[in-house]
Amino acid sequence: MPHEPAGIVLVGCGRISSSHLRAIAELPGDYRLIAAVDPDIDRAKAAAAPSGGHALTSLEDALTLPGVTCALLCTPNADHFAQARACLGAGVHVLVEKPLAETGAQARELAELAARKGLVLSAGHTFRHCAPVRYLQDHAAELGPLRAVEVSACVFWDGPQAPWWADITPAEGLIVSLFAPHSLDFIQLAMNGDVPSRVHAEGARHQSGWQGEDEAMIQLAYPGGRMASLHLSYNQLPIHDRKVLFFERGVMEIVHGETLLWNGEPVIVPPPGMVTDPGRMGGRDLAHYFRNQLIEFAKAMRSEPHRCPTGEEAAQGIELLDRVRASLRVNSLQG
Repeated sequence: MPHEPAGIVLVGCGRISSSHLRAIAELPGDYRLIAAVDPDIDRAKAAAAPSGGHALTSLEDALTLPGVTCALLCTPNADHFAQARACLGAGVHVLVEKPLAETGAQARELAELAARKGLVLSAGHTFRHCAPVRYLQDHAAELGPLRAVEVSACVFWDGPQAPWWADITPAEGLIVSLFAPHSLDFIQLAMNGDVPSRVHAEGARHQSGWQGEDEAMIQLAYPGGRMASLHLSYNQLPIHDRKVLFFERGVMEIVHGETLLWNGEPVIVPPPGMVTDPGRMGGRDLAHYFRNQLIEFAKAMRSEPHRCPTGEEAAQGIELLDRVRASLRVNSLQG
């Protein structure tokens, strides 16, 4: 059925916002940008100018604009809870860049508020919105019981990519707060959202430009003897991005997010030009992740079947992240 595009407010016009703005512009049937919000008015103006939207420094002012139905939060982690709560309180659906909130208690409060108001609260786990992950979602029942998952998410960042990264303390967790949510979301997806019975995490710091860990290993034990392991790194060149799932009937591999192998045979391969040099930062075109995520968010707002992690599922992810950080505080090694 035809539908009107949702009036969206983008909040936070820093590094990641350009990818979201591009996706919004590519989906005129689903969205129109009403306003861009940032403490730096010049950045807000630059973000809003191509669409003719408002440029503001206040989220509260943006939420009063006519036609606003949803908000996309691209702000530092510490701002997510208060801003998402303000959006939901104003009757606005909200998509929050991961992590949904800084603590499981905050995430649970947001999920309950969204449920009471009948609004969509979605976590921006961008990397679930690709063909290999969708294949896993659609075909897992055909592959037999899942026994184990191994994930390696190893990239290279030469210091903070936003100034506030340097302020994250070891107690808060650097790579586990900024990067682990993507991989933990994938593991939880593979494990059908079951709660791990045990969590163990260790971390180390190899770069001096930040306080927190930039390398981490996480082990998870699930009911039924299932297990998962996760290696995270901000120090790895060439980049290593691989997900391996061990089913009763075979082994599935997702390589660099785009290629899916079943028992070594290709099932899904990326179209030409999507992956140019997977071993370096910027060697993959990620535009489709952001575009697909916004398509699914639009479906969720229209109460259609969708693939976004929302409400309860999103809150459970942060509660698991709490357990990972608690283990990390006990076991971390500082370089």
